[in-house]
Parts: sequence; structure tokens; C-alpha cells
Amino acid sequence: MNVDSFWLEGPLEISAIEQTRFLARLAQGKLPVHEDIQKSVREIVLLEQGKNWQLYGKTGWENAPGRGIGWWVGWVQKYDRVYAFALNIDIQEASDASRRIDIGKASLQALGVL
Repeated sequence: MNVDSFWLEGPLEISAIEQTRFLARLAQGKLPVHEDIQKSVREIVLLEQGKNWQLYGKTGWENAPGRGIGWWVGWVQKYDRVYAFALNIDIQEASDASRRIDIGKASLQALGVL
């Protein structure tokens, strides 16, 4: 199995709740991995920042570019709080892929997180 696709083709399964718990621990530097590595990952997944917040995230798409499940997971660091999230959507065609982030940002804005 290839090291860059084992989570797409293998038996690994993780729920949305497990994802958000993992991401919250990563955001806070509380994983059982050296802090320098966690910091590097946080830097890689930083997407946007505003005056008092930073948005971190990573998209994925099972079965790309065909029909499948698309996701956007990440967290918002706002002041000293972490808001982890996991969003899954059905992707019927390639043009649906961008909806992951659009829907996710709209949801975060509606909740007052962004």
C-alpha cells in the first residue's frame, strides 16, 4: 500500500467526532508527537487569518475525481479558544468539490466563529 493513499484505500476509519478531537489536540500541541512536528503541521494547514482569528484546514475527497465523499476538516483559533470542525458532503461531480469550503465557512460564520 502506498504511504500517500493508505487512508483512502485501506481499512482506516475515523468518525467526524474523532477527527475534531484529534484536530483540537493538534491545535493545542497536545498530541504524543514532538512539538516541532505539530507546529510544522499547523503552519502547513493555516489557510487564512484575521484580526483575532486563524483558520486551519485540510480538504479530502474519497474516489476523486469521481463520485464520493468530500470533506473539509480543521479548526479556528479565536483568541485563546479552539473550534474544531469536520464537514462531509456527497460529491456527485467535480464542481461540487468547492462547496466543502463554501458551506464550511458559511457555517462557521453563522455560528459566530469567523
